[in-house]
Parts: sequence; C-alpha cells; structure tokens
Amino acid sequence: MLPLETVVLNWKHLEMSVENTIKILVCDDDLTARILMKETLTTDSIEVLEAENGKRAVELFEQYHLALILLDVSMPKMNGFEVCQYIRGHEKGKHIPIIMVTGSDDLESIHKSYAVGATDFIAKPIKWPILGERVKYILRASQAFEDLITQKQELYQLAFFDPLTGLPNRHYLMQGLPGYLAIADRKSYQAAMLFIDLDRFKRINDTMGHSYGDELLRKVAHRLQANLRDSGIFSRMGSSLATEELQLSSFGGDEFTIFLNHINGPDEAMLVAERIIRSFSSPFQLERFEVVITTSIGISIFPHDGDNAETLLKNADTAMYFAKQSGGCGYKFYQDSMNAKASARLQLEQDLRQALKNDEIIPFYQPQICAESGRIVGVEALVRWFPPQGGIIPPDVFIPIAEETGLINELGRQVLEQGCYQAKKWMDMGTPVRIAINVSAHQFRQHDFTQVVAAALKQSELPPSLLELELTESVIMSDAEENIARLIELKALGISLAVDDFGTGYSSLSYLKRFPIDILKIDRSFMCDSHSTPDDRAIVEAILALAQSLKLGVIAEGIEYSSQIAILQKSKQLLLQGYLFSRPVAAQYIPALLSQDFSHLMAEVC
Repeated sequence: MLPLETVVLNWKHLEMSVENTIKILVCDDDLTARILMKETLTTDSIEVLEAENGKRAVELFEQYHLALILLDVSMPKMNGFEVCQYIRGHEKGKHIPIIMVTGSDDLESIHKSYAVGATDFIAKPIKWPILGERVKYILRASQAFEDLITQKQELYQLAFFDPLTGLPNRHYLMQGLPGYLAIADRKSYQAAMLFIDLDRFKRINDTMGHSYGDELLRKVAHRLQANLRDSGIFSRMGSSLATEELQLSSFGGDEFTIFLNHINGPDEAMLVAERIIRSFSSPFQLERFEVVITTSIGISIFPHDGDNAETLLKNADTAMYFAKQSGGCGYKFYQDSMNAKASARLQLEQDLRQALKNDEIIPFYQPQICAESGRIVGVEALVRWFPPQGGIIPPDVFIPIAEETGLINELGRQVLEQGCYQAKKWMDMGTPVRIAINVSAHQFRQHDFTQVVAAALKQSELPPSLLELELTESVIMSDAEENIARLIELKALGISLAVDDFGTGYSSLSYLKRFPIDILKIDRSFMCDSHSTPDDRAIVEAILALAQSLKLGVIAEGIEYSSQIAILQKSKQLLLQGYLFSRPVAAQYIPALLSQDFSHLMAEVC
C-alpha cells in the first residue's frame, strides 16, 4: 500500500477538466475514514464536504451543488441506501454520481446499491490509489454526461424556441397542437387559433435599423405574454378559460400565434383579440424613441374552420391577411370565401411573374398639356396588363401584389426601359416629348436605383432632359435626410423630379425647399371648380402659391371639366392632365395627339 502522501500527490497531479472549484460530499460515521477521504480527494479545484450521518448528508445536498457523493452504507439516522434513494428522487439529484462505500462486498449489498440509484460501489478497506482513480474517471464521465445534457437542452432550445423572443416556435406549436385538438374533439368543445401580424413592421427596420426592429419584437412578445397573464382579460368571459389554456408562439419575424385550447364560443376568441389590439395603442419605448405599431389578427375556430392543425393554422393566416387588407389594426374571423379569394390572389401573383417574363405588361401614355400653348409637352407612363386569355387587368389590381411580393422592382425597371425607348422613338420622329415614370417606394430604396436609371438612359440614348421621375410625397419624406442625398444623385443625371400626389402626405416645408425637385403634381382629389367649397379652393391656391415661391412647375391631374381649370389660371409653368384631354392610350396613338392644339378647352384660362 502506498504512503498517504504519495496518494495525495498523485491525485493532485491529475488534470481535472473543471474550471471552478467543485464540491464532493463524503458521508461516513467513521471520522478516520472521512479524514482519509478528504486528504485523498482535496485539490485546488476540489472542495470536500463532510457529513457524519445520513440526515446531515441530505442537508448538505440540499444546500450545495455537489459534483459527486460518497456514501457509507451503514450510518445512523439515515443509512446510505435511504440517502441515495432520497437524492435520486430529487430533481437536482438525478444525475449526481453516487459511490456507495461499505465494509460488506456481498452481492445483495451491491444489488441494493444499484437498485436505489448508486453509480458505483467500493468495499472497505479502501485502496486509496484506486479510490482516487475511480473518482477521477467518474467525474470526467459525469462532466461528459453533463455536457451532453447541456448540448441536448441547447439543441432543444434552438429547435423549438425562437432565439429572439424566447417564445415557443412553429415546430413546438405544431408538435403539441394535434394532441390538444384530439382532446377537444373527444370532449366536444371548441378551440381557437389567433394569427397575429404587426402592421407595417418593415418600416421600423427600414427607417430605424434591424437592432431597433429586434428590440421591438422582444417588447411585443413581452406585452403579449403580459396580456395573457392578466386574468382581467377573461373576467368578462364568464367561462372557465384560464391562462394555462393559452399558448403563445412566435412564428419568426413579426408573426405570432395564440392558441386557445378550450373556449365556449367564438366570442371568447374575439375578446382576446380585442384586448390585444387595445393593448397595442400604448407606444413601445425604444431608447429615446416612442413607437406605436398596430396588429392585424386572423381567427379560426376548431372544428368549424379546420379539423386538423395545418388547416386551422392556414385559415387563421388567411383571415389575418384579409384583416390586413382591410386597413390593419383589426381582426377577422375566417370565412370559407376567403380561401377562394386567397387562391385567386396566389394565382394572380403567379400569373404576374409570367407576365413580366412574357412582356404582357405594357405602358399606356396620358398626355400632359401646357396651359399656355395648349400643346402636349409630356406624357405619363401608366401600365396596363393584357393577359394572353384576353381582357385587361387594371393597375390597382396587380400593383399592390407587385409591391407586396417585391416584383415591383422588375416591373418598374421594365416600364422605365420601355418608356425611355419609346420617348427616343418619338424624338427620332421629330416630336420630342418628356416622359414621366412613376417610381415606387421599394424601387427608390434600392441602393443601385440611380445606376438603373442611368443604364436605361444610356441604352435608349434618350437625352436625360426628356425623362421625369415621379415619387409620391410620402416616399420622399419617409427618411428625408437620406432621401435628399439620393435625389441629388438622380438629379445629377440631368433628369427632372416631380412630387406626385402632393398635398396628401406630410411634407415639411423646411425639407421641401431642400429637395432638388422640379415639379409639384397636385393630387386629383384636390381638383375643384367654381362650385367647390372655399376650403377646397384655398388648398389648391395654397399649393400653387407654394410652387410659385419655390419656383417649381405644377401639374394638375384629374382634369375632367373645363371649369376645373379656372382656379389654376394664375399659375405659371402649369401642365394639365386628365380625361378632358385624353385617356391613357397606347404608344401608337400619341403622335397624332402631339399635333393637336387643346387651347379651345382652356378658354377660361385666358
């Protein structure tokens, strides 16, 4: 047998894969045995705790986080078997290595030790070098097992929880949903799925940055959780619905779901939706910013709107889309007709992708007439879709879909290129005319938009002076400082810039004078005549005065009657556009219109 000093030195020389000090509990009613074990096992990284009986061992187990326990079988108050069994029954004691130490090495004692949950068994008299080696390798195995459990927990967390909000994700919901629905079906009660989407969340990322967007999503998740924990939500329901019967999930991005696994009727789901919508009226604090965001909620009811998890979820999603289409900040219950509409919309989206490939979308052109000369000096390109099966699809049907799907970039590029080529053809015919192209918010925000415009001019060989880009007031004001730089880049190409739908947005006059714009285009909703109210006339006159003071041209669109021109007669650099002169027409009809004089329609201007 080696001297005790040698055993201790050999043990201390061992490399332990433990960063901080760990605690080992030695429990034995023999003081000498405890002293020898402590001397053998103590190192710089291992602290040995002592217990003289089973009861004290349990107290130390409950007080500390132990890495390993050595238990003598025969002890007063509680023997080793009882202590081991107690520890294994405790949540934090399930995986702690336990070595049973006894003076008896009979098979019955060994079997009983393993039966109560012991990890290993060692008989007295103890061979100290063997004890040191056993403890060393058990600790290593325990560490490996602990690492495995940690990895499993991390993988589970990654697989079933949203890393940003910490909420259960779609996989978690879909794993448990069939079971809940089966119970609801068996007990003949209803359940509800609420599909929640944040309205215009993208503008937060676009204008404030993704870090603010992420923080907003975390705060949204917290507010939703707080709403569901608040029993006041259900106080008016008069039902047994409780917070444990709700499950909040994150579907990634700005989408969330709430599953109510037992409701007495749709009204209970409606009350939850209304409470959530009201709670979002309070702003979210993002550092120094206060942000108000609204939600659109779709609701489907089990079993009426779907008897399985996928259908129930899909129909709630469909209802949410219709809530959003209705203006947002509201909720919609699923209806069977919604699926037909959603399918039709999906088909339209697929057809639109093909239309862009097959050149089915063609610009029509509406003339812009100079109020002084009565001649056409410009045209606005307005797209029309001519599907192969015949007919025409108006822009107010397919433009929103193009914007939602991102197809607006390709659509805008095609219209820009076609318009430039067409204007070059008219110029080569000896009838130069400026062409106005509408630019969507999505297009304008593309980092290479200026290069796209420059390429269209170069390829078509159109002089930049014959190209005008129209941007809505709300687009250029969305991020005024950044947009000023972008507008300056575009202006440097030599083109004209117009503010479309002016008066419908929220322009700041201090910014407006800094924008390198050339034209204000008065929205058609402001067009009025001598019979209009003084307030309507005052708005138009104010816009005209503003344009004159900033030395900007004016285009009045939506002119349908000669009487509407009277109020505009004092304006300089005035262009008129509307059905009074011409509807949008195909390119081949423009040359004939260019030779016409429309002065007779503007007698009231003179």
